[in-house]
Amino acid sequence: MAGSDDFDLDFTSLLDPATVVPEPAATSRQEAALNDEAVIGESKLASNGFFVRLFPDAPRRAPASAPLKILVIEDDEVTSALLTRILKKAGYQAFTAANRAGIIAAMKAKPDLVILDILLPDANGFDILNRIRSSGSLRTLPVLMLSGLGSLEDIVKGLKMGANGYLTKPARAKALLNAIEEVMFK
Repeated sequence: MAGSDDFDLDFTSLLDPATVVPEPAATSRQEAALNDEAVIGESKLASNGFFVRLFPDAPRRAPASAPLKILVIEDDEVTSALLTRILKKAGYQAFTAANRAGIIAAMKAKPDLVILDILLPDANGFDILNRIRSSGSLRTLPVLMLSGLGSLEDIVKGLKMGANGYLTKPARAKALLNAIEEVMFK
């Protein structure tokens, strides 16, 4: 992902709960646009099982290049193991983290994509996403939110924080793989 030697140090300090990272502020016009987009997202979540939002500066890869390194941030061991199995079967390199310390350690592997749960034992996924988007070295790292929280408010918050996509649990394997394909290769 980032080429700098201080990649993990940058994120380590940023992930420290004592470090205050303000949420992005939106104008009333931007809030309205986010709400409109979230309504579309809520509908796509219901019909497809995923909602993807593409960013022009997000890194894209050719499908034939080396396998993607995907970090799954999920505290439920069964869900984490299932996601890892699905990803490995699809040809991706998958590794996991379940808490802040695990995230810091896993980021040293420089993932190409993060699948991020919202409800973690010692962190909030929205806060983690906000911290990723606030990092100079990680700002463009693609992030798919994966959560049991799928309300319009949750989707708006994910969009506001800069999520590239949103999936609800239980996620269908096909929806997960389609979302990865959309974010990373299209």
